[in-house]
Amino acid sequence: MVKSFNISYVERKDLEDVSSEVSAYDPQRVLVQIFSGVLDKLVIEKLLAEMGELYPGVAVIGTSTAGEIADGEAVENTILVNFTLFEQATVKAALVIQNDDLYQAGRDIALGVRQGSDKAVIALGCGLKNHRTINGEPLLDGIRSACGEAVIAGGQAGDNGIGETTFVFTGEGITENGVAAASIAGERLTVNNTYNLSWVPIGKKLTITEANGPEVYTIDGLSPYDIYVHYLGQEVADGLPLSAADFPLIIERDGLPMAIHATGVNDDGSFTYIHNFYPGEQLRFGFCHAGLLALGAQTTHNEVRTFRPEALFVYSCVSRKWILGADISVELSAFADLAPSSGFFCYGEYYLHSTGKPYFFSQTMTVLSLREDSGSGVSEVNDYDPSVEESRQFKTMRVLHRLVDTSTREIEHMNAELARLANKDSLTSLANRRLFDETIDRELRRQGRSDAPFSLLLMDIDHFKDYNDSYGHVHGDDCLRAVSLVFRRLVKCPGDMVARYGGEEFACILSSTSHEGALALAEQIREGVEQLGIPHQASSVAGFVTLSVGVLTVHDTRGLTSQSVITACDQLLYEAKKQGRNMVVGKEIESFK
Repeated sequence: MVKSFNISYVERKDLEDVSSEVSAYDPQRVLVQIFSGVLDKLVIEKLLAEMGELYPGVAVIGTSTAGEIADGEAVENTILVNFTLFEQATVKAALVIQNDDLYQAGRDIALGVRQGSDKAVIALGCGLKNHRTINGEPLLDGIRSACGEAVIAGGQAGDNGIGETTFVFTGEGITENGVAAASIAGERLTVNNTYNLSWVPIGKKLTITEANGPEVYTIDGLSPYDIYVHYLGQEVADGLPLSAADFPLIIERDGLPMAIHATGVNDDGSFTYIHNFYPGEQLRFGFCHAGLLALGAQTTHNEVRTFRPEALFVYSCVSRKWILGADISVELSAFADLAPSSGFFCYGEYYLHSTGKPYFFSQTMTVLSLREDSGSGVSEVNDYDPSVEESRQFKTMRVLHRLVDTSTREIEHMNAELARLANKDSLTSLANRRLFDETIDRELRRQGRSDAPFSLLLMDIDHFKDYNDSYGHVHGDDCLRAVSLVFRRLVKCPGDMVARYGGEEFACILSSTSHEGALALAEQIREGVEQLGIPHQASSVAGFVTLSVGVLTVHDTRGLTSQSVITACDQLLYEAKKQGRNMVVGKEIESFK
């Protein structure tokens, strides 16, 4: 059985008061987590020294916070010490004092705490670097690479919203640039983790049109600042990047909705976000839906209740506390009757999905549950009733959200239908097949009355079916949009047109363009798609998405049918694929006669 309890530390006597209880356990079966809203390192050093004297050999990990969580309540500016005592499981802690190479830091900390039969790794990472929130994703990938099947939980240190310095620590010391972690191993130990977002998307879908990693330059062709002004108003835009936490971008990745907020506004007009973005990805603004918070709390409560926990660790984003204020109790109190709980408000949360993939969340609450007994059956605790805590405003918000969400979906459906009727492909915003067929017939007739050459490009994304099979159709749609952005950026001449010809195949009509010019443009397009760097591990060509292109130039188009030109160009595209893909194959002919 796991035994867990919290104390509020002010002086040595607070630690001494629980010595008889803690000393009854082997030191290697004790985990101490310290969540400090007191940012004075001298106070922490004193506490660590006292812990070492009173409880030698006990694993201690700790972090500065943006608020503490104790038994279903949010507190501030305290030093919360949680003792978790195990009958059978063992604990091992370690400290890494660098975060310049986050992946390596993750591997090092995982190797430092690894015991061999680890069920959980709790990691506490520093939250800020150069006054910006750290993207903990590489750290989690590093931990995952070395910790086997252990569940990863925890979060990033806070500093009460000041945004200057965060720190983590163990009995080995304190660092502003590193990570502290503890592993828990035991045959009888059972672990569960879950999360609650409650930020919901609202408004129309937006498309990332230019981005480089976490730097976003344009969304729907506008600067991020202009997007915020247009949709959220000048007041929100003037408060950036801090106001972005209230209205994060919601994006779905691997089937999980994620809230991603801006962390910096750069001199070149780009915004820096806490995660990477890719051209073509679609997203919406989000807001913390207080009306759905209670329902999310109920769902999370019932999931955790079924697990029958003996100890709960809660790691919640500080944005939830800032935005919800006193209503944060609706979420936290859901666990008060299940098991002793402790945790903190952090600058990013660590979560391992059931698929085995680790995620770095923001604006999310995660819950790690532990027990050492068999856990058979369901706890006698009643289902959580959020109506006890929620206000009438919560219920009104749920109704309003349904109204807005239903209206938005209906508008998106109408826009898609209008785009189809307007000869535009609704997914890529390029010309559709119908408009292409009309245009190529017209251009062939027009070119037949002049001496100018006619050029056609047929382009196909290499192994796109394998891409869809590997990454799913949502990412497939993102890929098509990203590739279409390359076409729109490079094909600029009046009279030229790019169309989505079908599926992953595209066609480009180049009026009055020489063969040399058509080949040069085709190569620019091929390189542009390659430079997107969209991962494609299922491709036999490269580890990223590539494009094959066929280029046909005809000088005398009199009497030609569009089908004969398309068939000839399609044969060149076939040759490009046959010769290895990710290449341009062209041919110039005088006429078909």
